[in-house]
Amino acid sequence: MNTTTPSLTAQQIIENIQKTKGFYVMVKWKSTQLPKAAFKEHKLENRTSAICRAGIQYQNLQEVKEAVANGERGEVQSLPWGEWKKYPYTIEHKNKEYYRLYPTKSRNQKPNVKYFVDNKEVDKEEYASYLTPSKAKELWEPKEKLCFNIATENILGTEEFEGDLFDEDVNKH
Repeated sequence: MNTTTPSLTAQQIIENIQKTKGFYVMVKWKSTQLPKAAFKEHKLENRTSAICRAGIQYQNLQEVKEAVANGERGEVQSLPWGEWKKYPYTIEHKNKEYYRLYPTKSRNQKPNVKYFVDNKEVDKEEYASYLTPSKAKELWEPKEKLCFNIATENILGTEEFEGDLFDEDVNKH
């Protein structure tokens, strides 16, 4: 599925995300990594497309409610960094805007990640060889996140999701 939408302006992409309050949208974004010292002249980038939700409140996630009720965590506090610019969508930190997104919990919808070294697509193994040992470990053993933040400038596009996303995992959230 091609998630790059060249006909959309940056404002239209933002509007697409903001109108998805609690619903699902395919979002494509890029991120960069710093290579280990031996490869410092190389540019490392990954491009991810995933079905996400926006416009929901962290404290209302079932996992968070259960953890609070079970004494596994305290009540949800204010943001650890930055300030809400448009709650619950965007955070501003050091004059930079970030979108708060929530990954789908569906087993049927895993993020699609492509890896690039100097703008050339490579496989995950080659990409990992350019990373520091700690970053390579994060690549191979990612921690599950309830939410994540993406710099607005790194969002490449959006698409409305068409397909059978819903299964028993998603309906719990």
